Amino acid sequence: MIIFTTVEEDKGEPANTTAAQLSGDNFNTAHSVGSSHVFLMTDSTANHSSLPTRKEIIDACAPLRGTNVLKYEVDGARPLFIKFGSELMGGAETQKYLYEQSVRNPSAPRVPVVYDSFENGRYGREYIVMEYIETPTIEYWLDKKPDMAELLYDKVTEAVRWILDCPLPAEPRFGPVGRGPAQHRVFPDHIAPLEFDSVDAVQRYLNTALTRFTPKRAARPALVDFSNEEVCFYHSDIRPSNFHYDPETQKVTIVHLQHVGMGPKSFASYPLHAPHHIDREFLQAIATRIGYERTDSINGMGRASGYLIMCSNPTLGLDQSGYRKPKPSSQPTTTGAVT
Repeated sequence: MIIFTTVEEDKGEPANTTAAQLSGDNFNTAHSVGSSHVFLMTDSTANHSSLPTRKEIIDACAPLRGTNVLKYEVDGARPLFIKFGSELMGGAETQKYLYEQSVRNPSAPRVPVVYDSFENGRYGREYIVMEYIETPTIEYWLDKKPDMAELLYDKVTEAVRWILDCPLPAEPRFGPVGRGPAQHRVFPDHIAPLEFDSVDAVQRYLNTALTRFTPKRAARPALVDFSNEEVCFYHSDIRPSNFHYDPETQKVTIVHLQHVGMGPKSFASYPLHAPHHIDREFLQAIATRIGYERTDSINGMGRASGYLIMCSNPTLGLDQSGYRKPKPSSQPTTTGAVT
């Protein structure tokens, strides 16, 4: 029997199911289950050692509304976590890369293994299939065991620091590993409106926002300047629901990695220093422990971000290199001469 469970974001209480290790090379990792609706379907095969096909994954996700995550369970096998939606492929490649880095370092945090990631044109969706994380989230532990707060803050700090210091791939790019737009708090809706092709491009983009929207009578804004900054990994969504903790192994698992990417150091510094209303106390505790340098461009990034939120066209009419797109030429329509 296959059990499909829709997953709602919550405090990540431990799941009741335990199962044998899933084997195969087709799938992907990580998350927790809260209130849910369960759908039962008859399994077509008695062999649960293989992973579900992509068609089975698509069919399982097709009827779901109001959620973009699914816990996929098969009798005798460890549950899978499926995430579906748009702009997921970059996060999948980033997660795969960080997983490879984590297994080489015994002291690294856990990163869920990605078994498969793919696109389906029919539904206009992308899918990531990954390991399901059974241990509770940091959010759960802080709520149920507040006396553990200092320990948990220290553990998450170690995990975030590991990401920020992680070696870059051979050919680093701005944003996620592989492809796709950057997902970061500085952008409207936390996702870049363009797949910028360089650090210089995103610098031109943010400075265009600063110069275009600063009131005429206001002082000239300080522009952002990333030219002398090293490129590193950033984590733009540091909240307790994005980390799990296993008290037996004392290991933290990092999930929801779509907001992890590569960029100039200011992109790593911004989430730790710019005010944010979500989980402020938690973020402040982590930022204080990390002691990450506050870069000179953070104020300009924050001001540009505020302007972009109010902008009807967040691309600002720019291309992927941060330059203004040429206006299409308007040539008069030629008509026949009247004699």
